[in-house]
Amino acid sequence: MLGPAVRVPIRNFKRILIVRLSSLGDVIQTLPIPTVVREAYPDAEIGWAIDRELAPAIAGHPDINHIHLCDRLIWSRRLKNPFEWFRIAAEARRFIEEIRGVGYDCALDVQGLLKSAVIPLFAGIRPRIGFAHGRELSHLFYTERYLSNVQYFDHDRMHVDHMMALAETIGCHIDNYSVRLPPAAPASRAKIDALVRFGRPSTIVGIAPATQWKSKQWPIEHWLSLLKMILQRTNVNVVLIGAPSDAVQTSHLIEALDDAARARVLDLAGKTSIVDLYALVERIPIMVAADTAPLHIAGAAGCTLIGLFGATPTHRTGPIGSGPITLMTAEPKLACQPCQERVCRFGTTECMRNLRVERVFAVLDYALRASEASDRKLASRPDR
Repeated sequence: MLGPAVRVPIRNFKRILIVRLSSLGDVIQTLPIPTVVREAYPDAEIGWAIDRELAPAIAGHPDINHIHLCDRLIWSRRLKNPFEWFRIAAEARRFIEEIRGVGYDCALDVQGLLKSAVIPLFAGIRPRIGFAHGRELSHLFYTERYLSNVQYFDHDRMHVDHMMALAETIGCHIDNYSVRLPPAAPASRAKIDALVRFGRPSTIVGIAPATQWKSKQWPIEHWLSLLKMILQRTNVNVVLIGAPSDAVQTSHLIEALDDAARARVLDLAGKTSIVDLYALVERIPIMVAADTAPLHIAGAAGCTLIGLFGATPTHRTGPIGSGPITLMTAEPKLACQPCQERVCRFGTTECMRNLRVERVFAVLDYALRASEASDRKLASRPDR
């Protein structure tokens, strides 16, 4: 909650802009925001400013009217060439003018960084509502500020609750929010149907072994040990999930298996778009991953989740979803956890190394048995 010092004012907004440019996992966690805004303002036009590369993650969402594509990453690469500066300025101006043209009368910057805070400012939107934590001096660009640095970085408060606190200031009800993905495109469902084929039909377990942060990475040898345990002790099939940059890691896992085991593992790293992932998680009842985007996508789809955490706090950055969620960390927990640093300051990532393979498999095995028991119960129900 916001605390006793904050009064929820009476609002009557007609057009509301949400600003969340990146990253994919954070975009997924932001998906409840347009829904609670729509519930509070059923007739309003709701927009979202987002990096062009991540726009497919929100395309088709029933509560979003406008998607404003920001080419920030392209601009940053082209900035090295002075001859591109006028072109970049013109494109940035068109982006801002597109937002200005909608006539938004409120902006929620739920990202809270300089790159996101300046967008509603340049678009001339008031009020501009954001966080008071002061990261990158973003608070200087808001007309209303909520949540101090201490509140924002509280390890026991979910990040989605921070965003909900901003939505609450415009009258949104935030007690029973939920996350839902936009519907998967028929073409993506057809693609996944063609790709996900095994010689022996069985339950599919998703594994996303790679992360962008080095501090979040579970050692590759741990992933290989877990994969071998799954294939030796259960009859499930496995799908490996990741970006193109993760394909080297997943190929190492495949190459370390014998032919019989390899037939039960499908490597889709680099072969699926964001929308393809939405179709894929419809086929996967259980996902095992570190604190990375596929874990959040699977959670939004209602999958059973097993999350492996070290540098990031489970109660702050963990996924949200309607299915069973188990977030695991090293036992005993290290004194430096959670550091929230991209690279381990000690160069060891012991917090991830100390998360034992046997513990993770035990949780997975329990989840598989629970899923099978649920399936048997459903199968035994008489037709109605």
